[in-house]
Amino acid sequence: MQNVRPQRPPDRVEQGFSMLEVVIAIGILGFGLLTLALMQVAALQQGAMGRHTADAAAAGRTAIEQVHRVPWSVLGGAVGSSWQNLSWTGAQSNVNTVVANPGGGTDIEHSYTVQWRVSNVGATPPICLRDVEVRVDWAEEKTAGKQFTLATRRYNWGGSGC
Repeated sequence: MQNVRPQRPPDRVEQGFSMLEVVIAIGILGFGLLTLALMQVAALQQGAMGRHTADAAAAGRTAIEQVHRVPWSVLGGAVGSSWQNLSWTGAQSNVNTVVANPGGGTDIEHSYTVQWRVSNVGATPPICLRDVEVRVDWAEEKTAGKQFTLATRRYNWGGSGC
């Protein structure tokens, strides 16, 4: 009887990754990096929009605070149904935010339009209470115009019959 050795499978020689595996891995990595880049761009845009909304809110709050210091007669002169530019001394209807340049100087980053609308509360004299609304408008890239509105009431303290 012959001595028969069981046959063993030949040793596989591992040479590394195949070209197909490398291409697939690079494709997956590239897709992931592209997704991260797109997310970063979207985050930057949303951050800018949030900053613009905060700047509009600050401009509106400033105007509302000033409304409580203007004379009652100025409010009376603004009573009407339409939005109009701010009409008291020192009021700014166009507000710009500026950014400092590294080499010096500044650039306008964004522009806002501030308007107000005043209406009497009650129709019979004496008019002792007025509603005041302040609206801030601005434009965002790739979106329709944006608005931010604040409202307050102003009472005529010390007014005749109030």
